[in-house]
Amino acid sequence: MAVRIASTLSEHPLATHAVGECAGALLEAGGHAPDLVLLSVTPPLAGALEDILGATRALLAPGVEVAVTTDRILTAGREVTMTTALSMCAMWITDGLTLPTVQTPAGAPEPGAKAIRLSGCIDWEKPDDSELEQLRAATGTLILFGDPSLRSAAQILKSISEVAPGLRVIGGTTGSSRSPGTARLFLDGQMHTDGLIAALVSPLVPTHATLSQGCTAFGAPMLATRAERNVIYELDGRSALEVVQELLATVALDSRPAARDALRIGVAQTNEPDHDPIHYFGVLGADKAAKSIMVEEEVGLGATVQFALRDARSATEDLVAVLSTLPQAQACLAFTSSSRNLAYFGAPHHEASLISEALPAAAVWGLSCFDVFGSNTAGVQVLQHAAGLLTFPVPVRGDFGAI
Repeated sequence: MAVRIASTLSEHPLATHAVGECAGALLEAGGHAPDLVLLSVTPPLAGALEDILGATRALLAPGVEVAVTTDRILTAGREVTMTTALSMCAMWITDGLTLPTVQTPAGAPEPGAKAIRLSGCIDWEKPDDSELEQLRAATGTLILFGDPSLRSAAQILKSISEVAPGLRVIGGTTGSSRSPGTARLFLDGQMHTDGLIAALVSPLVPTHATLSQGCTAFGAPMLATRAERNVIYELDGRSALEVVQELLATVALDSRPAARDALRIGVAQTNEPDHDPIHYFGVLGADKAAKSIMVEEEVGLGATVQFALRDARSATEDLVAVLSTLPQAQACLAFTSSSRNLAYFGAPHHEASLISEALPAAAVWGLSCFDVFGSNTAGVQVLQHAAGLLTFPVPVRGDFGAI
């Protein structure tokens, strides 16, 4: 399939003017009736979001319309926060000259994008009867947004991996706060205050999803030779606490308090962590009497673990490294943790600038999330302090718009 993608931003304080600016730019870039429109607003426009969506549908008539609120919007080389902003991304998906048209069982053409709603109230005892059935054996790319207060997000993502192992998932939880009932998730004009909403993009649309966890490996990989649930007692046959203390002793004295706060641990899926993506999570504390450490997730006996440091420098280095592996793209969707902000990096527009420097031709549409959803070899993960990127390669034929 041929895909044309355009993104646009308006900082006009009046919602009607902002919609006019964004919709006009998208109409000029790709025309009427895009298959998918993604829309985000900052808090000052949250109260007008229903009106914004109604006007957008009237002007653009998208096949699928997804809208959320966020504290920070990313666009090409810029990040907008603490002010009024509306951002839109549109995709026009058409039959390519070299790819066959996908047909449904009834013979009708499969849409380029499909709306998906998951309430989060899934009967885990009867998974075959659950709403996850709409994703069974699905392939392609799922752009997923969730309620920040949803406690079952990790379980839902795990179940998505089980019913649709070939599905690429990217997105995050977004809203004004983690308090229940405060989320504003709009799918085709309907507002939801809980659960998840998504756009399922056709598998004939080429995409590439990647994660930057903002961590730099610290020390050598080790085996968990004694561990119970989320407590590690021994690493390579030695006290886990002593191992951590020795690692921290290699850090400059004045940097050790920060290093303790930045310490993370990850479990490799193979015995070659250098060649395998690792899911990093937090180190919660230590038991001096037992000489053990407690971590955020369970670690199996015999697992290969890798310590890492997460700070602004490592986050920058990791994002640059991830971006360097990507081919040039016509568009990039970015989902970045709300903690990776101006205060964290100490410079404005930090991540947006890095993305645009690495992908200068890409239309960029991004936003901050409380948690980031992303896929790796361990399945679909819920991550904090991470950045997820979804890129669309430069098409061989056709054109695109970056506004």
